[in-house]
Amino acid sequence: MRITSVFPGAALPAGIVRIELDSSDNVPARLVDMGGAAASIMGASPRALTVRVPENAGHGIAVHNHAVARADLNVGRAIASDLQPVSNPVVDAFGNVYVTYSGTRGEKVPFSVFVVYADGSKHPFLAEIVNPTGLAIGPDDYLYISSRHTGSIYRSTFDRQVEKFADGLGLASGLVFSPAGDLYVGDRSGFIYRISANRETSVVCELEPSVSAYHLAWGPDDRLYVTGPTLATQDSVYRVSPEGEVEVFFKGVGRPQGLAFDAGGTLHIAASYRGRRGLFAVDREEARLVVSGPMLVGLAYSGDGRLLYLVDGSHLYQIELS
Repeated sequence: MRITSVFPGAALPAGIVRIELDSSDNVPARLVDMGGAAASIMGASPRALTVRVPENAGHGIAVHNHAVARADLNVGRAIASDLQPVSNPVVDAFGNVYVTYSGTRGEKVPFSVFVVYADGSKHPFLAEIVNPTGLAIGPDDYLYISSRHTGSIYRSTFDRQVEKFADGLGLASGLVFSPAGDLYVGDRSGFIYRISANRETSVVCELEPSVSAYHLAWGPDDRLYVTGPTLATQDSVYRVSPEGEVEVFFKGVGRPQGLAFDAGGTLHIAASYRGRRGLFAVDREEARLVVSGPMLVGLAYSGDGRLLYLVDGSHLYQIELS
């Protein structure tokens, strides 16, 4: 018996992985472990297994029957919990990760933005902002935070000095800076705004309203990419030119949320697609699952591209990339 493939090659706890086997044995495997932790077998035949990644999983897969077959699997680990992110985390130049505790509508929580240091320790960062939603680090190395409660954008130094940067932006959610230094803001009621360096605000385009938030990323083709879950079973990824021309880049993902480009220029989106959930690499033709996991809301890469951070509704995960 040997393992011929593992799909996908990376997963988070609670993710679903399919294992293809080459075996002369007609009896399904009796045990699967991941880094020594037993995995739940959800479906089994002599030629394939579908398994759920356990909470305490480590790297690698071992399938036990009359013999043992092993294969690689990159398993991410939770490095922080008791969070409530609703969009991408962000990573600063020192490798520190900023994540929100967004709260329910209008809720003033004790701390609304946390920082997770490179050593994995979580610390309160900001308390003043109600319903923080989108995060971005600007070309001035300040942290920008949107509030869907006030419709404002706040700017904070990394020693926690906060000021209001812009307001009047509806249900402000996703944030991203263009290479030119303009801040783009997604108002989930249907508008994308552009705020110039001198704080002049203009409407870039209008899209279908989202039930939760807009998520934004700037592409290597100098275009804005936008997702925003709606009540539809299948949603679109939009591409917007600097002039505000909107096109559908990809259609068919379910509840698409945070998105980002990796170091190679590939777009990755937290979503569901064709019955699978996790992180997908998306181009004009297909969405390919690359990390299986729970229903994710966002992602971010470290500055050197070696670490991938993912968030669901309460956890921050880290995956080491090869």
